[in-house]
Amino acid sequence: MTDVTHVGPIVFADEIARRQLVEHGEVVTFRVQDRTTGDTWWRESRLGEKQGDCHVAQLGPVDPADKESLEPHRELSGFATVGDWQAAIRELNGDMSEGYLYRVLTHSE
Repeated sequence: MTDVTHVGPIVFADEIARRQLVEHGEVVTFRVQDRTTGDTWWRESRLGEKQGDCHVAQLGPVDPADKESLEPHRELSGFATVGDWQAAIRELNGDMSEGYLYRVLTHSE
């Protein structure tokens, strides 16, 4: 079945997460709001140019203030420690409110 739906692009403003995606072809990322999933493309900023194609899948809701909930995904986040990841979440979102984790995989062109 090839029922593929293209969804809105995903932004990777954080350099560490972006590097993880580019170098390893996948990243686990936090988003405050629930977003669409499926095939899309990614960019570095909200109005930036397309950097590559990807697929977004939701892993589920998470409390980013809870280190134990982030630890299983820390390696694929690209961050050296959960604390570093939490600092980036705080910097990008302003607080540590609940949100969602997504796994993003790049597509081979």
